Amino acid sequence: MRRSGAGSFTTPMGTLRMPAAAALATGLSSVCLGDVFLTGDWFLPVVFAVLVAAAGNELARRLSVPRALVPMVGLLVLSCYLVGRYARDEALLWILPDPSALDRLAELARQGNDDITRFAAPISVGPGVELLAVGGVGLVALAVDTLAVTMRRAALAGLPLLALYTVPASVAPAGVSWEAFALGGAGYLTLLLTEARERFSRWGRPLRFAPDANSSEWHGSVQTGPLAQVGRRVGAAALGLALVVPAVLPDLDASSFGFGGSGFGPGNGAGNRVAVVNPIIDLGKDLRRTKNRPVIRYEGPRSYLRMVALDVFTGNTWRPSELKVPKDQNVSQGLPATTGLDAAVTRSRHRYRIEILSLEDQWLPLPYPTERVEIDGRWVYDTSTFNVFSVNSSTRGLTYKATHVRVTPTPAQLRAADAPPHSLSRYLALPLGIPAVVKRVAEQMTADAPTGYDKAMALQSWLRDPAEFTYDTDVADGVGDANGGRALAAFLDTRRGYCIHFASAMAVMARQLGIPARVAVGFTPGTRDQQGRYVVGSHDLHAWPELYFAGTGWTAFEPTPGSRTGDPPPWARPEAAAGGGPGATPTAAPSPTATGAPATTPRDREANTPGLQGKAANQSLWQRLNLPLLPTALLVALLLLSLVPITTRMVVRRLRWRRATTAAGTVVTAWAELRDTLLDHGYTWRSSDSPRRAAARVCEDLGLPEEAEEAVRRLATATERARYATELGEVGDLRSDVGTVWAALAAQAGRWGRIRARWLPRSTRTVAVALSERFADALDAVDIAAASIKARLFSGRSRPDAGSSAPPAVP
Repeated sequence: MRRSGAGSFTTPMGTLRMPAAAALATGLSSVCLGDVFLTGDWFLPVVFAVLVAAAGNELARRLSVPRALVPMVGLLVLSCYLVGRYARDEALLWILPDPSALDRLAELARQGNDDITRFAAPISVGPGVELLAVGGVGLVALAVDTLAVTMRRAALAGLPLLALYTVPASVAPAGVSWEAFALGGAGYLTLLLTEARERFSRWGRPLRFAPDANSSEWHGSVQTGPLAQVGRRVGAAALGLALVVPAVLPDLDASSFGFGGSGFGPGNGAGNRVAVVNPIIDLGKDLRRTKNRPVIRYEGPRSYLRMVALDVFTGNTWRPSELKVPKDQNVSQGLPATTGLDAAVTRSRHRYRIEILSLEDQWLPLPYPTERVEIDGRWVYDTSTFNVFSVNSSTRGLTYKATHVRVTPTPAQLRAADAPPHSLSRYLALPLGIPAVVKRVAEQMTADAPTGYDKAMALQSWLRDPAEFTYDTDVADGVGDANGGRALAAFLDTRRGYCIHFASAMAVMARQLGIPARVAVGFTPGTRDQQGRYVVGSHDLHAWPELYFAGTGWTAFEPTPGSRTGDPPPWARPEAAAGGGPGATPTAAPSPTATGAPATTPRDREANTPGLQGKAANQSLWQRLNLPLLPTALLVALLLLSLVPITTRMVVRRLRWRRATTAAGTVVTAWAELRDTLLDHGYTWRSSDSPRRAAARVCEDLGLPEEAEEAVRRLATATERARYATELGEVGDLRSDVGTVWAALAAQAGRWGRIRARWLPRSTRTVAVALSERFADALDAVDIAAASIKARLFSGRSRPDAGSSAPPAVP
């Protein structure tokens, strides 16, 4: 090592072992982040960030920069790398960070943070997420290099490395895999051994295999490197404990420690609860935007694009119900067919190509109902609502294809619908506290309507009447104001509002009249461009009610007046309802909505949906017992660890007696069992005593009953004859004698002494020592084998320091 300048601290010129080891440790530890992401696109940029950070610090050390400023130089170099990769167009000379480039990085970081906050792991790797991963690991690399190389504190470098593991341990469904932990541990141990080697190298030449001074042959005795032996033993023991101990613990995940989160982790075949964002929160804000920015472009017949059905009314807002779907229920494998439709209901199939321009959401816009979606990533669906969503990616930048089944019922078919099944009762549920005026007005408006369809048409016609209601986006639109019970009463009083007010009013009134209803949120068809494609803007965001009719399923209505929404669907037009005919063509109307399959309650869906059958049987033990997971896991871990000594003792005892096939073997086994029995009961055994002296000491110290003392003496006599006599003779039932001594010791020990001797036998310590010694001997054998190979490779060559009769110097 050399020092230069005020406080500078540099590595020897040409020595890159420590910087390389620090970079290797960081790179291997970063593998643990693989469980957080869907793809591996992040890894190579992370590796380059680690190399760049290490190169920046090493450059500062080579230039004799003061120690405190070394990480600052590395941070500057890392910043140039981030700017060149993610803000090249805004940067000065493509890599130098200027205000505009820093603003771009900050914008990407916000996007990445939003993705991490909204979606559960594993998430897709967008530019923002990749920037956070690359920048985060780069900062860890700077910290590791600074501590291990600049400050010469390699052991402390484990702290920033450990910080990498907190991310997957907190958010990944399965935590940190043992492979990733093993790689990180190997990298850290390499860093420690490299630092130790660097320290010892300053004391002189290390011990090596020296040739004989009088011949060209190498010494037959091998001088193994103590540092290498200790390093291998410590490393193997640490990795062994880290890999073995988790294996005896119950499965733990982030939720066990209060992190929560959702996702599709292994071990939960029945699916996971999905926390979703209510799409009506920003609906009014988007409609009032001055600029109508394009958000979607699609090719195919003109159609509404539905994102989500809101099926729960809380009294304050409409929201989607808690979803729980199988992790493998991917839309790329196809959605369920629209079953339960009457044969006479008209159906047609259409293909769409949809491109997301500026929409960022976890709900996928689709014509409803869709039977298949061709899309990258993991997008799943709910079988009762056909909501398609993702918990680990967003719609940003997506392009996908969809096959849509358009269903066109007639007013006559809707009028002939039977009463809704009981399984749809949750779509009739309303909370307490809804003002009575809402139901009173609904009954007044539908007093003359004989069927459910006629009641729906009466409500729609009344809400669309320009003499009664005015479309206005400048009304209160808080989540609890736009569609809550009191807001509905105010809406009926002021007769002013926008789509969510109209859709919510019709859906609530339909439920009060006994018609299952929910609110759909999505986009109106948009406008056609010069290429024949439809462009959907932010002002096309829309909400409309869906009502259920037996034989046709969920059917869309359009109660919102105004030119922005266009005409209602063909079956919901006044002229069609009056004449009972099909009405106009459906090209300018919302997509007909018919799943045909009765919606179910959460309990029914759990019992009938493929992939959810037998969910209770697939739940973990902790879920079925409803026990606090972490305390229970610790209790189970302690229980399993407590079984190790007694199990070891039983196995050793059984193997000993099984191998005692001769009289001499029986004597040896009996004497070993006597020794272990005494050790288990707290007696200090002296291995230097002869059998006779050991028996006398036991009888004197313990004061055993006469029968037990005689048994001890018989065991000692048999052992003496086995060791020193030419003929062993009859040995008797030595196993019974051991049992006699055990019974006497147990009687003297008391209850807790007996429990300790049985469950925590001290004799197992000798087994652990013997195993550790064998393991150490195996590692030494590796050293000896390596030395032998090296000696053979060098045999016959000229000896080092040829021409000098003196042997090489050793420290």
